[in-house]
Amino acid sequence: MTKSAILDYVGRKAGMDYFSVRMHRELCKIGVSNTLYTNFEVPHDPGVRQVFSFDSAGVSKAKATLRYALGILRAFQGIRREGSQHFIFHYFKGGLREALVLELARWHGQRIHLLVHDVERLDQSTPQNWLKDLIDNFLRRRILGRGCHHAYTFSQAAADELLHHAPGLKDRLTVLRHGHFLDLPLPVPTQAQARQELQIKEGTMALLFFGQIKESKGLDILLEAMNLVHDPDIHLIIAGSARDVDPQDLIQSLVEPSVQNQIHLHNRYISDQERDALFKACDALVIPYRRIYNSGVLMMGLSYGKTVIASDLPANCEIIQNGVNGYLFEGGNPSDLAQNILGLKNASNRPTFEAIMNPLRAQHSWDLMAQQMKPFLGH
Repeated sequence: MTKSAILDYVGRKAGMDYFSVRMHRELCKIGVSNTLYTNFEVPHDPGVRQVFSFDSAGVSKAKATLRYALGILRAFQGIRREGSQHFIFHYFKGGLREALVLELARWHGQRIHLLVHDVERLDQSTPQNWLKDLIDNFLRRRILGRGCHHAYTFSQAAADELLHHAPGLKDRLTVLRHGHFLDLPLPVPTQAQARQELQIKEGTMALLFFGQIKESKGLDILLEAMNLVHDPDIHLIIAGSARDVDPQDLIQSLVEPSVQNQIHLHNRYISDQERDALFKACDALVIPYRRIYNSGVLMMGLSYGKTVIASDLPANCEIIQNGVNGYLFEGGNPSDLAQNILGLKNASNRPTFEAIMNPLRAQHSWDLMAQQMKPFLGH
């Protein structure tokens, strides 16, 4: 039997846990033995092994680096013991840390499979980072050019950009469709219960911005749109931990005082239970991103049956059919976003539940993703 290993050092820190567990289980179902090495455990599943620490709050950079290195060593001890031939790795922007891990996998004689989430860094570079950017670009070309048995992206847009950087991958690249979240195992509260818990009044339209808060996610665009909407019956819930921006400062500096009481900020790590209540409470999910290669948050919103309003980036356009299973607005344009929000409030023919769900079931199943990978995971 073919043996493979998934290394996921992000795991629960950025919502990758569900993705990795589903991929692990689907590969096992189709006859590819798999072990997942990550920062959490799953009861009654010995194939999921915790090798990284999850709680890094208040930990110094040096200690966090040491923990990461020890986790990598524990993972490769298990990989060597299991005799895994294939190494499946979540690839983000190709920095030094990722390059060293992949060199270690190559040294162990494994075939490397890259799940490419980000082709390049999503946030704007600064003049102070020129040396780091230069090193990252060199390492990215090295990883993609010589160190990869097969690569997978989650949008055609990402594949096109990846081939621009590494044309040699043309025959070793597959576009997968990000799996859905239709079978999240948590009990689901009613919308009324969720709104009561979050103190959202009945009769208001609640918008949700969910996930890590950083410059590329375009929260400022959404806040400016809320000024233009200026409707006391439309509220915005912001939920997620901030990385390189202060959302409270953004609200204070961008949002008119009369609108600020319609903004509900939860600037922290969101637990599974809180996430469930947030998606049930909202009427629509807003994806105002400036740049993205694929979005698990978008897939999650659709899986909850929510209307999605997304910027018209190529990756989003591959998922959202404007007016059918969601709405698209001109990226970076708060005025167009505001018009879409008001249009949704007044719409008599919103996307139907079936229009949202049917494409998920047909095109975004985890079984389909595993079947697409299987031919490249042979002996």
